[in-house]
Amino acid sequence: MNAIADDSKLAWFAVLTKPRCEDVAVQQLMRQGFECLLPKARHQRRSARGMQATIEPLFPRYVFLHARADGWTLGPVRSTRGVSGVVRFGGQAAHVPARVIEQIQSRMGEDACVRLDAPDLAPGDMVRITEGPLAGMRAIFDCASGSERVRLLMEMLGERVAVVVPRSQLVTGFQQAWA
Repeated sequence: MNAIADDSKLAWFAVLTKPRCEDVAVQQLMRQGFECLLPKARHQRRSARGMQATIEPLFPRYVFLHARADGWTLGPVRSTRGVSGVVRFGGQAAHVPARVIEQIQSRMGEDACVRLDAPDLAPGDMVRITEGPLAGMRAIFDCASGSERVRLLMEMLGERVAVVVPRSQLVTGFQQAWA
């Protein structure tokens, strides 16, 4: 831990990194004695060779840093390799609530990846697709199509059509798009 051992005087901060330099920033910050958290998640990405499993930062370009709450120890962070700066509001370094960090850590497995649970769905639930060629479109959940995929009903070109997508590409909580 950097400069102080009393946990009551420590806080979490968000650090903005340079593009695709999260791992470099964490490595350099840890060399300086800071405790860091870089949550990652597993994703399925389409490539020329088909669907590929990748591990990517949960929050691209951001890492979390545990340092003195008064921000006194944050000076060297700005000049650390891979770091763009500390997230600030009105000139003050922004604290990340400890409960947010605890929630992230509680969902991390042994592989240091955060478990992103797919939403529980019932027939008729409204969903929005977050990834892939249909990203941003809204649909109605129809049924499961295997353990990892779901069948959705969508309105396209004035017609209702059924599509099958990975369950992990959905978010819930939207109003019905059509009657």
